[in-house]
Amino acid sequence: TIGLFDSGMGGLTVAREVRRQMPCANIEYYGDNGRVPYAPLSRETIERYSRQIVDFLATKQVDLVIIACNTATAAALSALSGSYPFPLVGVIQPGAEAALAASKNRRIGVVATQFTTDNRAYAKAIEKVDQGAVVISQACPMFTTLVEADKVDSPESAHYAEEYLSAFKGQDIDTLVLGCTHYPIMIDHIKRNIAPEVAIVDPAVETVRRAKAL
Repeated sequence: TIGLFDSGMGGLTVAREVRRQMPCANIEYYGDNGRVPYAPLSRETIERYSRQIVDFLATKQVDLVIIACNTATAAALSALSGSYPFPLVGVIQPGAEAALAASKNRRIGVVATQFTTDNRAYAKAIEKVDQGAVVISQACPMFTTLVEADKVDSPESAHYAEEYLSAFKGQDIDTLVLGCTHYPIMIDHIKRNIAPEVAIVDPAVETVRRAKAL
């Protein structure tokens, strides 16, 4: 039984990957739709919410919990690790390692929430493995709101995707990390605004591979 949680529905993209790689696993998913988004909140608040949710998932006899939220991973993984009789897996370190594996020129773009970007979560994780890598991060604060409001196909989504992804023009990135689990749902908009040769990395794939190994 794999437990997963996110601030809302974004983590379902990770649950989908669990279903693909571990088809026989049971899934317990908690989407905190009542308190989405997490990005504007303080680290202490996100950590408290995360602990409440993992405590709840623990009552479901889970064997492992995936923090299927980049913001919650950045804010709470280190504080919560070791507090439970099952392992916790975050999405940032697996995503960083997948990005480095995909990149040829070691210039990596990251789209993420404001909290993840402000805390340099991906930059730190990538630099931990390769100090010579260059990371260009762009916060996309409206993406989560638009996904949760079921406005993915709206003109607003097209507008914000064009605005946010313009940050990578002339940056010579060859890899882009989707640093929020809501963002794979915006993939069509993202692809329209990034060079076709840029590899797009969804951290869910490597995260679930790590969970499966554990």
